[in-house]
Amino acid sequence: MSGADSWGDPNGVLGTRSNGPGCCDGIGTGNGPGVGPDRGPGYGPGPGGPGVYSVGGDVTAPVPVYRPEPPYTEEARKAKLSGVVTLAIVVDAQGNPRDIHIMRSLGMGLDEKAVETVSTWKFKPATRKDVPVAVRMIVEITFRLF
Repeated sequence: MSGADSWGDPNGVLGTRSNGPGCCDGIGTGNGPGVGPDRGPGYGPGPGGPGVYSVGGDVTAPVPVYRPEPPYTEEARKAKLSGVVTLAIVVDAQGNPRDIHIMRSLGMGLDEKAVETVSTWKFKPATRKDVPVAVRMIVEITFRLF
């Protein structure tokens, strides 16, 4: 390798480049040219591939049709904990939540309750040019004791 190709620890051992255990020229554990643990050309923990849109322009937002509230954990109730758990989700073209990731945690089991409950939600799917599509969105779950 020439100096222009040498990155990393200057005292490291020269050898073949390592992108991780994934395939297809990606970096990380994913299968595809992206960075991270999933497929596609994007980066991060999600699919990053084509077919997942963001709401806006000609992409409508999904509409919740079944949205139960998550239960409190006994631990959080005793501690009188309240606040917001923020989740990043993908709502697929059938209106089902998937790829749910915690962006902002609250703790005491409430994060897990939020993920479990949101995974049961149902949506009227987002559309693009009147065709159902998958979209990324942020969901905030508020836990409040009365």
